[in-house]
Amino acid sequence: ILSNRGLQLMLEKYLAGDFGACPRVLCDGHQMLPIGLSDVPGKSTVKLYCPCCREVYAPRSSRHQHVDGACFGTTFPHMLYAVHAESFAPQQLVHFTPRIYGFKLHASALEEMRRRRQQEIANERALRSGKQHA
Repeated sequence: ILSNRGLQLMLEKYLAGDFGACPRVLCDGHQMLPIGLSDVPGKSTVKLYCPCCREVYAPRSSRHQHVDGACFGTTFPHMLYAVHAESFAPQQLVHFTPRIYGFKLHASALEEMRRRRQQEIANERALRSGKQHA
């Protein structure tokens, strides 16, 4: 599939959506490509790579469970993009920003909320263990 003909055929499959769409909500149904996590045969089955968020996902379809990831290797999606960059939309990764009543939460506020919750859990455990020993 890394030959010119193979890349052209795989590009057609990609554009037709044969490999499925990214499950990430913020990728808005971006098409995915097959990828192997290893170039060594028998190591793992094929996975799906989203060029938008650059994440690798386990395929939902049972037909992919028996396809060796080494058939595509770790190179395929990146080679396809390098050869046919004009066929891919510009990658604009969208990050979710947590807000309360429209106001962005500062990272230190999130960390403080986590710290307080962990302290509450620790206090509850201490109370429960104290009651059990009494």
